Amino acid sequence: MNKPLHGGGVDRAMREFGLLREQIHDFSASINPLGPPPQVLKALTAAIKRIGDYPELDAASLSRELARFHELPEGSLLPGSGSTELIYLLPRVFRPRRALLIQPCFSEYAPALQQAGCRIDTLGLEPGENFAFSVEQVLAAVQDETDLVLLANPGNPSGIGIEPQQLIALAERLGNCRLLIDEAFADFCPERSLLNLVPQLSNLLILRSLTKFYAIPGLRVGYLVGPLPDVTQLASAREPWAISNLAIAAAKACLTADVYRQQTLRQLPRLRADLRQGLEALGIKVFPGEANYLLGRLPEVFPDAEELATVLRREGLLIRNCADFVPLDKRFLRVAVLAENANLKLLERLRTIPG
Repeated sequence: MNKPLHGGGVDRAMREFGLLREQIHDFSASINPLGPPPQVLKALTAAIKRIGDYPELDAASLSRELARFHELPEGSLLPGSGSTELIYLLPRVFRPRRALLIQPCFSEYAPALQQAGCRIDTLGLEPGENFAFSVEQVLAAVQDETDLVLLANPGNPSGIGIEPQQLIALAERLGNCRLLIDEAFADFCPERSLLNLVPQLSNLLILRSLTKFYAIPGLRVGYLVGPLPDVTQLASAREPWAISNLAIAAAKACLTADVYRQQTLRQLPRLRADLRQGLEALGIKVFPGEANYLLGRLPEVFPDAEELATVLRREGLLIRNCADFVPLDKRFLRVAVLAENANLKLLERLRTIPG
């Protein structure tokens, strides 16, 4: 099995082209352009003194803090070393027989299911319809043996959100089939989240990530929210000491960053709108994303996304070629919304490409 492709190849670009980190603008990884909250940096400075101690076996104190933060019952949250760890843990423990993936989607879902021996069906949302989501379409793709439906809200790489009422209706009509929603980027569009409904829907599980919104991907912290019996079963099966002292301290600090959250939700939409406008002025079809990244389709005057990514990479501009996201093709790319100066630099370079 080939390993999935991902963004975030900063180290590789530094090695290949002799670039310094400050010479690289990573549009391939969708991380908050504001950088980590000051509370996190302060917490890490204090926590460094604890690297000589083992962390908690199960990060129980972080679970309690997350439950208080989201006003959810204790025991309904399971922290992980990034949400990707939990993506692999869930099928390993629950052993779904048959899963339905809503595509395009994060490339780790399929390998996680395949490693657990799960049969996979797919339903592709159409770019020509702006990745419109239909409950009836999903239900029509569900088979008698289907016991897991997996999707992201907002979508990755589309960035397009699904109305919560549609997902509530889907969960209710799926019956005993679990609905797993990846909300890795939902902090950027909190009105899309179904977190507060987990106690009411016995088949709903939600994945969250702290690394995207709080700009700490190097620390790897995420969590799963679900019914108490499911979370208890998952917690009993996972390895001890999965989350380091540094990651636990940083995650707790993220939850106190109220001003940072407000600043992000105020500034990010403007940065995203300006970047979208600049890309569209170049003839690039840009989809109406709601997170901190934009999916675009290149017109024929541009090289395809793989060639374009190679050209830009040499200059420290990293973008995500989306040809490996089914049902997208080689003309699709994803760019993160970065700080204004970085966004302008990308747009200026793109203007020189056609012709």
